[in-house]
Amino acid sequence: MDNSILFLANIALVIGCLIMGLIFLILPLPSMERLKNYRISLKVLSTAYFIQGTLATLPFMLDIEGVSLVSPIDLIISSSQVILFSLTLITLFNPTFVTTRVLSRFLSPLLIFILLLVVFSAIWGDPDLKTLIELQQNLYHPTVILREFFLVIYIFQVIYFSRIFFQEEKRYKQQLNDYFADNYRLHLKWVRYCFFAALIVGLIAFASFFFFSITWVTVTCFIYAVFYVGFGLFFIQYPQTFIQIEKAIEYEPVVTPDVLKTDNRQYNWKDLREQIINQKYYLKSGVNIEELAQQLQVGRTTLSGFINTEEGVNFNLWINKLRVDEAKQLLARESNYSIAQISEMVGFSEQSNFSRQFKLITNESPSTWRQENQVTY
Repeated sequence: MDNSILFLANIALVIGCLIMGLIFLILPLPSMERLKNYRISLKVLSTAYFIQGTLATLPFMLDIEGVSLVSPIDLIISSSQVILFSLTLITLFNPTFVTTRVLSRFLSPLLIFILLLVVFSAIWGDPDLKTLIELQQNLYHPTVILREFFLVIYIFQVIYFSRIFFQEEKRYKQQLNDYFADNYRLHLKWVRYCFFAALIVGLIAFASFFFFSITWVTVTCFIYAVFYVGFGLFFIQYPQTFIQIEKAIEYEPVVTPDVLKTDNRQYNWKDLREQIINQKYYLKSGVNIEELAQQLQVGRTTLSGFINTEEGVNFNLWINKLRVDEAKQLLARESNYSIAQISEMVGFSEQSNFSRQFKLITNESPSTWRQENQVTY
């Protein structure tokens, strides 16, 4: 492949990284305390993007044929990016996850590797491995063994951070379900997509440890350019979502049976449930557990505990079950109402979500259920 195409790919990567890095620095943000880690993430990302943009120029500043397989520099960059992108994405699900202690724990292996690399290189040198044959010949060189060992650590980091990411995503969805009746637009699916994109970039980086060609570098540069710009554009939109989800992901005390027994001296779930059903609070579009608790004049934690223990489901599923039960009556008796109208009447802001929840609960679509159960006069 022509070096001019590689040059264009590098220019695209450099410009993309520098522009997004600048946007991260100047982006105006709401002055919210719980966005503190997000603001820090933006500054860290900005630095990382500027560094990546600078590194993208190296193929033209250095002899491109002198690239080493299982390169220490590539190992350091790849490992730091795994840590960086994983923690920034996890922060979106859990703003309190990243602390100085957590960060130092995750960075320790990388820092130890850099220190050992300097020592090993000073004592035994650091072979320049241009081909797989040279890598095989130097397989037991002390510095190469160190590089190989850290490659294993890199693989472990990818697996470990993937596990943490999916755990925090699951926890985040549980928090949404315990707070919102309508939360499907708040699931932050783009965060998952960004994480999978980062995994793909990580796999490309892994392949680059053992393979090198002008064509490969050109293709990967284009992929990196798309990833960095796409990731940045999605990441800067998070504050708009955070304003909606802040109360859902704030700390709530764990509700234990002892707490509920104490609350039962004042509140009776049978009476509270009856009030919710009679007043049809569940039909209000966008209702959340905090609003419902205020209407019932009980604590949010108390109400959530009652629903979880007495109904055996989370707030989201319980409210939607009540809505679907209401919708069944309308579908059976009110043939003059369209499914879209019934969807709105029972509290769903969008028909697509109504149909999704209806099928989830009844295993049938609203139209099919109506055909089978419509009352004729």
